[in-house]
Amino acid sequence: MQKTSLTSRLTAFFRTPRGTLAGLWGAYFLYWGSLAPVVPFLGLYYESIGLSGSQIGQLGGLRSIISFVSAIALAFLSDVLRRRKLILIICILGMIAALLIYPSMLTFATLLPVVALYSIFLSPAIAILDEATLRALNNPRDYSKVRVGGSYGWGIIVFAAGLIIAIPAVPLAIMFPLHIFFLVLLLALVLFLPEVKQIGTSEAKKASFADVWALLRRPGFALWMGIIFLFGVTEASVINFLFLHIKGIGGSAVIMGAAMTIAIVGEIAGFMVAKRVQHKVGSRRMIVISFALRIVWFAAVVFIKHPLLILPVQVLGGAGFAMIESGSVAYVNERSPHRIGTTAQAIRSAVLIRFSTAVGALISGPLYQIYGSATMYAIMGIASAISLVFALILRSVERKSGSGAAI
Repeated sequence: MQKTSLTSRLTAFFRTPRGTLAGLWGAYFLYWGSLAPVVPFLGLYYESIGLSGSQIGQLGGLRSIISFVSAIALAFLSDVLRRRKLILIICILGMIAALLIYPSMLTFATLLPVVALYSIFLSPAIAILDEATLRALNNPRDYSKVRVGGSYGWGIIVFAAGLIIAIPAVPLAIMFPLHIFFLVLLLALVLFLPEVKQIGTSEAKKASFADVWALLRRPGFALWMGIIFLFGVTEASVINFLFLHIKGIGGSAVIMGAAMTIAIVGEIAGFMVAKRVQHKVGSRRMIVISFALRIVWFAAVVFIKHPLLILPVQVLGGAGFAMIESGSVAYVNERSPHRIGTTAQAIRSAVLIRFSTAVGALISGPLYQIYGSATMYAIMGIASAISLVFALILRSVERKSGSGAAI
């Protein structure tokens, strides 16, 4: 009897429904895990090479702005070509190429083009994985069960990275080889994954700009994108300055890694209950819940003076992100045609994770430099409370007008 090769067996496994979902779970794990050694420690790295708070904010803003544009453009290209896997592979290779030269750029001016190159390829993967997952599922409400792979990847790897970076002889620049290592693993996995097609639907009509314009004009869609934009603006202060805040109140790199890991515990818990919450309250109320959790987080962090006390509060932050991630993905999936599903999810992720954090970084950078982290977080907490009011008003107006009352 002829033996089949390991490659053939893996290919056959990933082409089964169960194997495809397992592969997507692993892809989320590796993608978000690859970012874990870099994103939370990047502010510390920039500070270590002599950049100011404003420059740190400007680099974060540049990354977010370019990622916002490239995520939508490349996602739309993947919808038009129907070659989402190919675009994902190109993005992974582009990120690796940029990371190979990233550590050698040690000034603000030389970092600008490298950050720009890296940012072009950073974000489309999120939308491609989200749309592939929704297409592979019989019930889109099971999205969180696959997406939670990214939470596990981030939580495990960020804690390990914290332990590594805490070693005195290890430079902060170790984050870049770690990022590359997990991206290479992701590339190997993606090569085995099939091009996922939407269950029970046809893509006879090609995606077009008219489809995207029609989506943006749907009642309430742009306003809800504005709501999640406001969430991302405040989230930027957490992404860029939480570790500097912990350092400022006496915390070590180990506590920083532990704080991020505990946030992931809350995120995993949030994803585990997301399907049930969505069934009971709908996607839009999940977004409202995310703001409520984030307000409590900001209020607690402002008054905490001992770094260890930040650890339990991180559960709320993680749960809030899980709620807005699951709620916004579900909302966009409910409102968008399948043929532009990747583009629609790219708009969502670009608004939530890129454009909003670009604006947020440009705001929080100067606030941190002038007033310090505690006052900055107090301001962000007030902004979150105002955003919550906007979301409640929008939801109330929709209920009175009868638009989308069932979802």
